[in-house]
Amino acid sequence: MKKTADRFIEAVSKYNSIAIYIPGSPDPDAIASAYTMKVILKYHSIESDIFAEKRLSLSQNRAFIEKLNIPVIFGKDINLKKYAAYIVPDFQSNRVEYIGDSIPCAAHIDHHGESDDLVEADFSLIRTDVGSTSTLVALILKNLNIDFTEQEMTSIATALTFGIQTDTNKYDNITSLDFEALSFLAEFTDRDILQGISNMPISPETLLSYKKAKENEVAYRDWAFYGIGYVDSKNRDSIAITADMILKNSDYQTVAVFAIIENHKKKETYLDVSLRTNNRTVDLNRVIKRITPNGGGRRYKGAYQVMLNYLQNAPDKDMLWQVVEAATLETLRKSRDSLYITGIESIYDNVKGKIISFLKKDNDTE
Repeated sequence: MKKTADRFIEAVSKYNSIAIYIPGSPDPDAIASAYTMKVILKYHSIESDIFAEKRLSLSQNRAFIEKLNIPVIFGKDINLKKYAAYIVPDFQSNRVEYIGDSIPCAAHIDHHGESDDLVEADFSLIRTDVGSTSTLVALILKNLNIDFTEQEMTSIATALTFGIQTDTNKYDNITSLDFEALSFLAEFTDRDILQGISNMPISPETLLSYKKAKENEVAYRDWAFYGIGYVDSKNRDSIAITADMILKNSDYQTVAVFAIIENHKKKETYLDVSLRTNNRTVDLNRVIKRITPNGGGRRYKGAYQVMLNYLQNAPDKDMLWQVVEAATLETLRKSRDSLYITGIESIYDNVKGKIISFLKKDNDTE
């Protein structure tokens, strides 16, 4: 990883100012990765700011940035004249239309599946054999010779540990590289802060979402789907947490929780779907990419969004939900069947290939 760390520094050192941009929902993994890179850049005389496209909706995440004093600017309003390049952490695509048209991408670091929607970056590190982007950033940090202050090292180590903890489902899905990163961070991590953030109670909004989801369960073979209606954008993280809770307490191998998100301030309306699985053979990223490019996943979790702005003025909201719910359920059913049909076809092709190879060898010996 030493050469990788050197390549990262070489790439970012081309620029004197960089915008670190978090597309989509700013979860702890993305925030921790962005924050650590900001501190690293400071020691190479590179000015930087962290931007998050969407505001935090989960109280635990708000406490996370407050406890560690992580500076995040929320919103899409960026003065591009101030920055020479941008970095995208923890997101499949590094294409940011209103930024990429003006300045280059200095670095793209992610642990999700490959995306077809990429732009050229000076430095690219995409690995799916880790549980989080924080793991990759921590291993870069480990291989840099920087004399951080004790406060800085404690802050970024605690942030990265929380990022790894969150994206590995509290270490349930940890890999060898995640373990290596955690072992490095352990010496510096503030356990009291980490425990305080991790043990925060579930919000009332999440409990309500969970209750609605269980009331609306739709089982389909070994999958189950849960529509919860309309959710305000400030509570959208409750969908993902509800999906985590349901999978943990369910007999189904794969679950999907979905809702219509309303952002009245921005006048946005969109469908948000969170998928979770404990089936190692289910590639959620592949499932999602077949539905829409606006989303992605890794081995055990994923999500996608579909904009519904054209329908936000529908006079009958109940009818709109019924249509969206029916369409989503049918899409998920077909996705499940398509996934397994493809799997069967793959097995058939493999067996067929072996049979042909065997017959060919048999004929060659005659």
